[in-house]
Amino acid sequence: MKTNANYKRDKIPVWINILTVVVICILIFQMISAFINPSWAYGTFENNDANRQAILTLAGRNFVMIVVTLFALKSQNSMFLAFTFLMNFAREFYDMLLVGYLDHFSLKGIGMMATFLVFLIPYVIALKKLRQLASQKD
Repeated sequence: MKTNANYKRDKIPVWINILTVVVICILIFQMISAFINPSWAYGTFENNDANRQAILTLAGRNFVMIVVTLFALKSQNSMFLAFTFLMNFAREFYDMLLVGYLDHFSLKGIGMMATFLVFLIPYVIALKKLRQLASQKD
């Protein structure tokens, strides 16, 4: 009986697993800081109802991303991991644009946006490798 491709375990490279764990750690830090002290991860934080609601919504998003990424890591399925990398790529890309927007695309803001490439480039490389793994025949 042939294994269903949706459930097969692939030979995921160690560097992708390590990158996944690093992403999970970053998300955990952001989630915990949202509850304890949002300024740890998000800078100056004015404590009012609207900001608390926004930051706790962000913590909820991060919690869901942690859970999905943990399931993908456990599965060692290249397509499931690729989905989480795509999800995290979109999150980082949006955050990158948000930093520039909030700083009115000043030189400082554009410089900060460039630092996000440090995170975006590994996602692109990992997505390419995971797609390659997913297309391999058993």
